[in-house]
Order: sequence, then C-alpha cells, then structure tokens
Amino acid sequence: MKALKKWVSLITALALVLTLLPMGISLAASDNAVDRVLSVSSTYKGSLGTITIQEKSDYKNDFKDGDTFRLILPSPVKWLTGATETVVEFNGSSTDVSVQKVSDQTIEITLNPSTSINNNNNVDKITIKPYVDVNGYTGDITVKIDPLDSAVSGETILIARASGGKAIVVAESVATIGETGTGGKIRIDEVAIGSLGTAQTFTLKLPPNFVWDGMSATDITFAGGFSGASVNNPPGLTGNNTRTLTFAVTLPPTPRQMRGSIYITPKIKAESGASFGEITVTVSSTDISSTDVVVAKYADWGIKVEVSEVKELVAGKLTDQVTGTIKIKEDIANSLINGRRLKVELPDWVKILEVKNWDATGDLSGMASTRPNVDGTKSSFDVVINRSGANQKSTIEFKLELSVEANHSGDIKAVISSAGAGTVETVIAKAIAPVTVEAGKAADVKIGVQGQDAPDLIIKENVKSAIKQRYNYVDGTVTPPDIKEADGGEITVSLPNGVYFAGTPTVQVVEGDLEIKADQVKVVALTGVNDKRLVIPVKSESTKPSTIKISNIKLTLDRTVPEGDLKVGVGGTAVVENYGEPGKLLKGQFVTDAIKAKLANTVTPAPQEMVRSAIFKIDSMKYIVDGQEKAMDVAPFIKDNRTFVPV
Repeated sequence: MKALKKWVSLITALALVLTLLPMGISLAASDNAVDRVLSVSSTYKGSLGTITIQEKSDYKNDFKDGDTFRLILPSPVKWLTGATETVVEFNGSSTDVSVQKVSDQTIEITLNPSTSINNNNNVDKITIKPYVDVNGYTGDITVKIDPLDSAVSGETILIARASGGKAIVVAESVATIGETGTGGKIRIDEVAIGSLGTAQTFTLKLPPNFVWDGMSATDITFAGGFSGASVNNPPGLTGNNTRTLTFAVTLPPTPRQMRGSIYITPKIKAESGASFGEITVTVSSTDISSTDVVVAKYADWGIKVEVSEVKELVAGKLTDQVTGTIKIKEDIANSLINGRRLKVELPDWVKILEVKNWDATGDLSGMASTRPNVDGTKSSFDVVINRSGANQKSTIEFKLELSVEANHSGDIKAVISSAGAGTVETVIAKAIAPVTVEAGKAADVKIGVQGQDAPDLIIKENVKSAIKQRYNYVDGTVTPPDIKEADGGEITVSLPNGVYFAGTPTVQVVEGDLEIKADQVKVVALTGVNDKRLVIPVKSESTKPSTIKISNIKLTLDRTVPEGDLKVGVGGTAVVENYGEPGKLLKGQFVTDAIKAKLANTVTPAPQEMVRSAIFKIDSMKYIVDGQEKAMDVAPFIKDNRTFVPV
C-alpha cells in the first residue's frame, strides 16, 4: 500500500511539472556559421568571412515571404552596404532578399516574395558576405543575429579579430655559425589583413663587426596574402658587405582574404673583432618599429656533447650496464677536422666492454659503418674523422657498455676531444655499488685474544638482483675472452691478515625476497690459513632490494694485527663479477674483489697490564722487583756524580 501511494505521488508531481511548461515551444530552425574568422587591423576596411544561415533539414519551408531579421555589429565597427560591398543572397540569388541599413551597426534582411522561398521543400540557405569598416576597434568582432519574428535562430557568432599592431617579427630558429654562415630564417607576419601598407621599405641591421654576405632578392620570399609579391627592382636589394641591408617591396592591395608573410634568409659574415655569442638583427620598415630578433650564435670551432639519459650503472657487474645515447654535435660545420682523431676517455676505474648503436649523420655519415673496436681492457677509444666534404654540421652518436670497478660509485665522466675542436667533459652515467655494507658500533678488539665479540654486519642490496645466483664471469680459455654465465653465486665476507672467525656466524635475510642456502653457510680456509672467509651460497635472486644480517660474529686476532681500523671485505661471485687476478686481467676485469667496511677497532693490551717496578738502594745488595726482594752480586754505588747499578 505504501509503495502504491509513493507511485501515485510521483505521477501527480510529474503531471504538475508538465502543466508548468510553456506550450508551443519555439525550436531553432536554422544553423548559423561563418566559414573563417579573420585577423584584421584596427584600420581595416573590407570583406570578412561568409556567414551562412541555413534551414535545418527537419524544418524545411520554415523560411517564409517577408521574414525579417537583424545583424548587429559592435560599435564602432560599421556595415558598408552597396553593390560592391556587403552582399546578401538567398539560395545564390540576390533578388530574393533586400537589405536595409538601419544604423552603422545594424542591418535588416528581408526575404522578398518569391516562389523559390515558399514551399520549395528544399533546405534554404541565406549567405551574407560582410563588408565592414573596423573603424579603430580592437578585439573580437561579433555579429548578433536577432531573429525578430522570423524562423532564423538567434545567436551571436565571432567573425573576426581586430588588432592595433602592424606585424610580428620572429626568427624561426637560432643557427650556430662560424666566420660565415646562414642564420635562422626571419619571418614577418601581418598581425591582421591590411595592417601593412602596400609600399614597404625594410631595413635589417647587424651588430658591429658583422656584415651581410652575398644576399640577393631570392633570399626574400612571400607567402599567404603576400603571394606574388617581389622585391622592387630597381632599387633592388642593397647593403652586402655592410651592417645594413635595405630592400623595398610592393605588397598586394587590400581587400585580401588572408594575412601575408615575408621570409628572409640571413647570410652573415663575421669580421675581425666580432664577439662570440648571439647575433641580433634589428628589423624595421615603413610600418614596423625597430624589432630585435636573435638569428644566430657566433661560435668558435668546437663540439658539444649531449646524453639522452644519465643512467645508474651497477659497479662490479659484467653485463647490461649500458649508458644512454651519447651525441657528439659540431657547433659549426667542419669543427671535427678530416683525418684527425676523436678520442673518448673514461676514468681508469671504468672499462669499455662495447661501443653500441654507433651512428653518424650529416657530413660524417660515412663513419656510420666504422664502429670502433674495443677489447674490454681499456678505459678509452678513438676513431679517425672521415668527412664527405658537404660542409654540413654533423653528429656522431653511440652508447657504451661498461664494467665499473666494484668499490667505486659516483659520476662517470667522459672526456671527449679532437684536435681543433677542443675538449668537452660531461657526465654520461652514475655508478652505484651493488650493495651497501654497514656494521653496528665498532667494538674494540685486542691482539692475541680469542673469540672476541664483534658487532652485527648488515649487507643491503642497492638495487634488486644485485646479489646473483646466476653470475657472469670472463672465460679466459677462449680467444678473444668471452663473458659467460654460471650457477652457484656466493657472497663472501673476508677478514684481514691475522684475523680469524672463531666459529660460524648466524646469517639470515631480514628484508626482501632474496634467498640464501642458510644450511650451507660456512667458514673456509683462505690461501692455506683456516677460518679466514665466510661463504654464503645464494639460492634465488631478489625481485626487490633485500637485506642480509650477519650476527654472532666472534673474532680471534694474532699478535701481528696492526692497531687501527679492522675492515672486512664483502664480495664473491654473487656480488663482484669483474674481479681478475693481478697481472692477468681480462675483459672488463679489475683487481678489486670486495667492498670494504669497518667492523672493529684493533687495540693493544691496556697500559696497566704492562707496568712493572724495581727498587734499588745505594750500597745495598738487595733490590725489590714488583714487590719481591731479590739479591745482587754487587751493590749500587755512586762515583763521579753518577749512579752505577749492576745489570
């Protein structure tokens, strides 16, 4: 029953709302549009885009004899009417409509009696081709369509934009040039149709000690509403070998249907005393105030280096450590001199395994097939410059696969140089250690004492899978040596000479999903000395950075251990893949086998444990040592102000 009452209330409310709606709703009967929105000057006088008022297909025959509507412009924009000015047509005929100018801003359009208007069962179309005087107005020019009592839909539409400026002057690019060269193209755009007068004389001025170099009329081109224009001849173009270039043009008269553009290709020469840096051209004309644009940069012979991405590379690894793309670009053509060598040098703690994705473009395109050969034992390579002679600025690009010494981290800088082109140093990658090794508060341990407690040791991966179960190694049994993969990665913790593990520490993964073979952790002999190295076999690599904790560490020190920091080394095949034997280093190898960390402080026994005392008396045959009385053969005596004691 409650549900029924609810539905009755809802229906009653809906009926009440419907009774409040106005009857005989008037729906829009026409689609109104303009074919283009022009930009014009505030002094423009001429035609604009065509306005179309068209019956909708669902409302054919709604346009009737005698229908009248208004078109209203914003003040002070004026309608210009007449046979050669604003034109209104009905289905292409101007006889079926009449136009009456009510005021400068308002015209009324009436559909004349005609068989083509009434009941033709077609979609009828009214077109208005406005001809206006902008009359100093700036901003959006709109036309308000007031339907009055006609079937035309009321609407305000944008038909033009008026600006008070004359032209915009820009440089499309900034080129780098040497003693001679071509700057970025200068473009002069009308702000609005007709903003530039028909007769224009242009002046282009360079900074001191720069002159125009071989300019001709063909370096001036015209587009848009200026198509077909040319440099007046005479007087032509004047000013080569001087700072100031002058040329005159005759532009097409208004009205035009689009704005015009002028393009200038600047050819420039630097003379003695010219300053390196930006080259600014000052542009002016009959209608354009002085405008400065930077078209070029005057540079000495040289190169610049760009790196697409400064990647993080893991130290100690032999594969997949590849930089982003390194691009060597000439500042100006021929900076890299034909026949000279281009050299790339890295720090001595980095070795180049391979030069990848080698390519060269422009005048150096012939070098694309001459990829440098490297054997993985050096930190540098060089290549001979081979130019085609096309006098183009050129680029060489490549990536480097690197091997980084395990105990290094930080910026990897490349020094790139070539005779005549200078030297550039830039960061191409960042090295990160595979693991971070930390200990708790360093304990004091004494020489000659067994089983001394040491703090816990924490090994943290800096990236996932930094600790490997399947590790890479250099196979030196083949020529040339090759990098291969093997199972059974191990982490090792090594002690310095004279220090030994007094038992096997406890090892566990406390964070992450790295897996170790905990039941196979052991202390093993190192070069014939027992209990020197802790070995931790890896069962499975991590998918997120993991942490290992080594606890219950007890150390024995013999009496050869020097005072100071006692450091452990964390390495092994799972951590350091690029370790090689001293004097026998192969591809990508270094002598560093571990990452060091301080575990304890080595101290000698406390001073009070070494103190002894002896008491001697003159003319007495007895003496006391550490509180015990002993006898001597000869008593101490004094002679010549000196005390004599038997040994």
